[in-house]
Formats: sequence, structure tokens, C-alpha cells
Amino acid sequence: MRQGLFSLILVLLLAASTFAQSELPEENRHVFRKIPNVLIETAQGEIRLSEIYTRNPVLLTLVYASCPNICYPYLKYLQKELQKIQVDGYRVLVLSFDPRDDVEDMVRLRKTLDLPQSENWMFGVTKEVAALTQSVGFQFEWREQLGGFDHPALVAGIGQNGYVLRILAGFQKTSMLAEVLREMRGEFVPSYPLPDSKTVFRCFEYDPITGKWRV
Repeated sequence: MRQGLFSLILVLLLAASTFAQSELPEENRHVFRKIPNVLIETAQGEIRLSEIYTRNPVLLTLVYASCPNICYPYLKYLQKELQKIQVDGYRVLVLSFDPRDDVEDMVRLRKTLDLPQSENWMFGVTKEVAALTQSVGFQFEWREQLGGFDHPALVAGIGQNGYVLRILAGFQKTSMLAEVLREMRGEFVPSYPLPDSKTVFRCFEYDPITGKWRV
């Protein structure tokens, strides 16, 4: 059963690239701005976003419950990639941008994808969708011919002061997610050249996944 689910996710992942054509967010227009303190409904009750990020930095992703083409593979991708990264002390917040979704829909989504049922992963809905999506440049549009929303796969890193620190669109490599998590924790993430034939003089290499330098 589990092998069949992963095979299905792989097929959907390949299809996702042709489904979403919405405009990707311009990160520099939204980072270092305060995220709106929206009210979130979860299976455990209502909670303000500030009550979450003041305890732990937040990795926020926006999905909708009936979205097998993009959201399902993206959530499984996040789960798999985050397991590789040696960083803790953060929460993953999965919120629906579809006003038709309710808490029960998000709970079913978690169960369908076998996503973690712990305090580190939270699933919910909010009635303040417009304010939240605008704050991270997330655009979505209903496409009748597709029978679903046209939207990007996106994750935003929110620090404990409530400011948007990073926005990643699409299925990024593990090291990019690692950088976001470390920056959320207040660590300095240096800018460094990627190894290539033009980079001749390199004494040290930085690994954002482990946070270590090596000769």
C-alpha cells in the first residue's frame, strides 16, 4: 500500500509541472515584512499565528485539500526533505487557501498522505486567506477547465518576531530548505559561490544541511 502511494505521488509530481502556471512570488518584495496575525482553526481549537511563531519559527506552506496534482506531492516532498536536515526547533504549518475547506478536510489530507501527527506539524484553515496570501505573494486562480486552482508550490520561513525571512517556490534542493531553517533560527547564513570550473580559489566549503565548514 505504501509503495503504491509513493508511485502515485511520483506520477502526480511529474504532472504538477504542467498544471501550475500562476505567477511565482518575487521574494524581495515580501521578505522582512510582518506576517498578518491571522486566526487559525485547527483540530485542537483556534489559535493566533503569533502564538505559534513566538514559540518556534514557522515553515508555512499553503495548499488545498482536494489538490492531488501539486499539493499532495509537494507535502510529501517537504516531509522527505525535512527528514534529511539536521535542524530542529521549528514547526511546519499547513494551511488551506481554499475557502471551501474546513478543519476536517485538512485532517483527512494529513491522514491520506500519512503526514506527521505531532505538535511539529499543524494543519488548519483561516478565514483571513487574502491577507495571508498577499503577505507572501501567493497567487491562485480557479481554472474551470482544470477543475482546480492554478497556484505555485510555496513555502515561507517565518522568524520568531513574525517577519517573513525567506520564500521558496517550487521543489527546491535540500540545501535551500536547510538555509531557510537555519535563518529562521537566527543563524547567519553566508553567501557563498557554488563549486564550478570558474571557482578556482576555494579554501572552504559551507554545507547548509549540517551547518558546518570543511576544507
